[in-house]
Amino acid sequence: MIIKIMQISKISVCPKFWRDWKNICKKHKGKELISWYSPSEFALLDDESKMDSIVMLKSIKNMVTNAIGDGLINIHASLYDRQTFLSLGWTIYKMRWAIDNKGKRSGLRIIFCANEGHVLFAFIATKNDCDDERQLESEFLRRIKEYFSV
Repeated sequence: MIIKIMQISKISVCPKFWRDWKNICKKHKGKELISWYSPSEFALLDDESKMDSIVMLKSIKNMVTNAIGDGLINIHASLYDRQTFLSLGWTIYKMRWAIDNKGKRSGLRIIFCANEGHVLFAFIATKNDCDDERQLESEFLRRIKEYFSV
């Protein structure tokens, strides 16, 4: 029996997340990486609709929201070492996602935050773009701070 822990009601994305996604699409090709909307239509969508229009991002979003809702997020994602935003009620997670035939260890690195009913996707990149851990951390923490300050 699965007991629902939390219902996710809002999905948000840091604006630079979409720049990250464009970089991923330049390096990897596939119809699951491209929105079915035209660029002008895509620009008018809200964050959740944008994610739903791209097959891979929809899969990631659904897995995260379902895992949080079922209380199983710690199976799929790990807590980030530094929890800078706990005082605001946000928990930072890091997750791996396979994008090619090499599996999760060489695929995507995803950073997202969650609180009561809200998920914020902050960063996404391939493993090769995440070599400098300190630079990566400062970048996604800056994005999250900017998001909260708006």
